[in-house]
Amino acid sequence: MSKTSKRKTVRNIILIFLAAIVLLCAVVVGMCLFNSRPAVQTLAEYQQNFSSAVINMQDDGGVEILPNDGVASKSTGIIFYVGAQITPDAYIPLLSRLSQRGYSCFIPNLTFNMAALEPKAAETIINEHPEISSWYIAGHSMGGLTASGFAADYPDKVDGLIMLAAYTNRDLSEAAFPVLSIYGDADGVMNKALYDKRTEWYPEAFEEHIITGANHAQYGDYGKQPRDNDAVISAESQQKQTADIILEWLKENR
Repeated sequence: MSKTSKRKTVRNIILIFLAAIVLLCAVVVGMCLFNSRPAVQTLAEYQQNFSSAVINMQDDGGVEILPNDGVASKSTGIIFYVGAQITPDAYIPLLSRLSQRGYSCFIPNLTFNMAALEPKAAETIINEHPEISSWYIAGHSMGGLTASGFAADYPDKVDGLIMLAAYTNRDLSEAAFPVLSIYGDADGVMNKALYDKRTEWYPEAFEEHIITGANHAQYGDYGKQPRDNDAVISAESQQKQTADIILEWLKENR
């Protein structure tokens, strides 16, 4: 075999090897994007369990949870960004507890259930509901990070930011709106060191609550999450405590 032929053979082998790596990466990424964590109960079960709120699944897969008169509150709305790859319906138990107290809650359906792919999803909901005068942006985990970015980009549209097991990716130290942060002391997923560092980026009106025995996953109703610790308290208790903290904070900051 000539030197030229050998070089071509080596080059072809390298190209085939690189193509195989690219294909493998594409398969892995595709599996990750399509491997969403769904809610453990059906919509009908949630509607039965939280009958004092009106729970609607939108045509696009998003969820709308309204006070029991079925009409969006004309004062306050909450837009919630889901955690990475978690379906919107998994947060019905938590947000229904807020709607039962008169707040209108909206969970947009995001591409691949990844908030980072649709960071402006809240703007669409805000524009669709001009009857609502005050908006609070919330999110869990990676959804919280995205929510903080939306709040930073649209401070005139936001009356407050609610972070669940999340840290901001933007400097909000000069923000005029208040920020609420909630996480559990049994959280095995959130980067606590980075969380502590990013607290310097919050405004003076920053409030933090740590729920004893709470882990990362139980803000939603989608089961156990990889790398997370087992919670000491039940999911129902964690969601109820979270809702109570949010409700008290909203009462103080409206």
